[in-house]
Amino acid sequence: MNSAVEFDESLHLSPLPGPEAQALAGSERERLAKGLEQLSPRSREVIVLRELEGCSYKEIASITAMPIGTVMSTLARARERLQQLLGRSGTKEAVHDL
Repeated sequence: MNSAVEFDESLHLSPLPGPEAQALAGSERERLAKGLEQLSPRSREVIVLRELEGCSYKEIASITAMPIGTVMSTLARARERLQQLLGRSGTKEAVHDL
C-alpha cells in the first residue's frame, strides 16, 4: 500500500494577499456594506439575493413574491443607486466581485 501524498503544484502558485491588499479589500467591503444599508429594504433584498447569493431572477421573484419584470427593474435601480452612493464607476465590478 502506497501512503505517499501527491503534491499539487497549483495549490502553491497563488500567494496570499499582503497586509495592504487585505486592508484595501476590507475597506471596500465596509464601503459596500454601508452603501447597501442606505438602499431601501426592497432594493437591498433584491441586490443581495442576486449579487451575493447568486439567485436567478426567477428565484428572486419567487422569494420576494414580485413579478420578474419588477425584480429586473428593482435590481437595475438598486445597482444604479449603489453606484451613486459609492461615488465611482467601478462599483458594478465591486458588487460582482463579492
